[in-house]
Amino acid sequence: MTSFNSRFSRVHRIRKSLGIIFFFSFFYSLFSSSPVPSQGFYMVGISSFSSASASARVVRYGMVELSPFFFKDENGNFAGYMPDLLRTLAENEGWRLSFINAGGEELVKMLQEGEIDLLSMAPTPRLEGLFDFSKNHHYSTWYTFFTRSDSEILTFQDLEGKTISMQSGFYALSELRRILDGIGIRYTIAEAPTVEEALEMLRSGVADVCAAEQLASLAKIRRFDFRRSPIIFAPSKIFFTTTKGKNTALLARLDEKLSELNESPVSLMEVLLRRWYYDDEFTFFPQWALWSFFAASILLALLSAGFVIFYKKGRELRLQGVRLQERLDSERFLSDAARMLLTEGGHEDVLRNACRKIREVIDARRILLLRSTFSSTRRRSIEISFEYASPGLPLLSEHSEVRSVLISDIPRKWLIDLTRKKVVKERLYETPLKKFFSVSEGAFFSFYPLFEGGRFWGALAVNIDDTMESSEPKDILLSTFSEMISAHLLRKRQERRLLRIATTDALTRLPNRRHFFETLDREIARSLHRGHPLSLILCDIDIFKNVNDTYGHDIGDDVLRQFARVLRRGVRAEDFPVRYGGEEFGVLMPETGMRDALQTAERLRLHVEKARFDIGKGENGTVALNLTASFGVQQFAGAHDSASAFFSRADSALYEAKTGGRNRVFPVATENA
Repeated sequence: MTSFNSRFSRVHRIRKSLGIIFFFSFFYSLFSSSPVPSQGFYMVGISSFSSASASARVVRYGMVELSPFFFKDENGNFAGYMPDLLRTLAENEGWRLSFINAGGEELVKMLQEGEIDLLSMAPTPRLEGLFDFSKNHHYSTWYTFFTRSDSEILTFQDLEGKTISMQSGFYALSELRRILDGIGIRYTIAEAPTVEEALEMLRSGVADVCAAEQLASLAKIRRFDFRRSPIIFAPSKIFFTTTKGKNTALLARLDEKLSELNESPVSLMEVLLRRWYYDDEFTFFPQWALWSFFAASILLALLSAGFVIFYKKGRELRLQGVRLQERLDSERFLSDAARMLLTEGGHEDVLRNACRKIREVIDARRILLLRSTFSSTRRRSIEISFEYASPGLPLLSEHSEVRSVLISDIPRKWLIDLTRKKVVKERLYETPLKKFFSVSEGAFFSFYPLFEGGRFWGALAVNIDDTMESSEPKDILLSTFSEMISAHLLRKRQERRLLRIATTDALTRLPNRRHFFETLDREIARSLHRGHPLSLILCDIDIFKNVNDTYGHDIGDDVLRQFARVLRRGVRAEDFPVRYGGEEFGVLMPETGMRDALQTAERLRLHVEKARFDIGKGENGTVALNLTASFGVQQFAGAHDSASAFFSRADSALYEAKTGGRNRVFPVATENA
């Protein structure tokens, strides 16, 4: 803690000194054409030498050079955000660091072969099976597009036929290709060794567009007066990564130290980010500096040009201050919204919190988050998922006719434009909703489409006063925000798909063994909390080995699928049927006592006994088998019981049923009546 406080004190003194220097250089910087310097980031590697001394571990750290994340200063020493962070993490650990440069693909290959021990990368389904990832991330990022001032990119469709320059070696390159190929865009990628060279390709006309990381490129684009696109892509959190099964102790220690840094009153990681990346206090003019300059301008105008010149200059400065403040508010909102949409938590809660946040920068009468769904009659409708109304205005969601509006009641032209990812700006007076708006309220809405991948999800609707002209910066901000929500929806959809794959048995589509035991623990906790009974049925197909030996494993798999359907049809909707082994199945029955569980098991036994399991076509038609199954039933015994003991008793009961003659339920119902 002492070393941390001393580091923070040094940083604080540096920041205070920079503030003094900034004050004296303020007037010069206003009229200077050179931009405020900024910094940027991406991929990392660490490896241990076998020749390290016994007293200290030598670790080698490799990285694609990307200022200010990792670069060499004028003295030839490695500097940047990541070297400072790693030196901090290495303190008191007995590690000695050595730095090298390498390409991104080369670093990944070295990590796979065990030649290095650590990288920093965004986890993807392809990489998660190859490497181990830390629990704590140490960087968040996203990419956007930059163009020359005479052009702009508002949607991915605007990239049609364009040449896109981009630094090679980062995952965002493959992510961009995936997005553009997925929507059928023709494009050309011009790869460059550094982001500076990629931006130079844009400046010189070799490329039409440059794709680059937002923070790392902020100062560089101001030098060339480039225009930034509202589109963002490849938002991700960056984690430490190790070779599968190796260096787990190193990864665990890094996680511990990152947790300590994040939990400290003043996070050193935040200090480093502000040191090496753009800081709101230095990238834009602070409020006190604007007022100081305004006062100085008044004095200068009175002494030099008189009241008229001063008045014109003051008005110009005020307008500039408003524009700068709007830009700063927009930057802060997008940054906060990106962090909010990347956080874990309830999907609906994250969207609502993000929509609440936008009220800080958008002065609107109403803000609605509309979702495309099905009504109770299975007809497609639009329902209000989130609503904000200015004080004094009634909530539309309080009216049942408005809370869910059928698609057929919405003008077809609006729907066509929204599904084509176009912003719709229309009055609602020509729709069935007109009776809910007064003429004085001005029911003029802008609808920004939201997509979940390629599927239309809904729209972000903003009510604008008829007397106010549409603001282009606010339109760009809302378009960017809707793109961020769409990226969040796609990410959540992919997470749900991966979770479904991880928890479902691929053959029978029933929950798998892992999901079963997780649910068992959860239901036991609920049973103890509410005092409700909980029962478990385990079953096993009798002599199933004969099916595989006689007809082959393909027929055996088909029989297992049919058995799963019989099991699923024979239980209640609230019951939890699973496949936890080869031919071993189970049913977890919440709020069910032993008597009812025995009756259910006997009913399932009869269903299996009467069922005919098709195994193919024969000369005389469909060939079917008759099978039987044995069942073991147990009830959870209460607070002194455990999940393992509960399952073990049910498994023992199943064993008794099989050794007692098969095709039976144990214990028999008469013994527990």
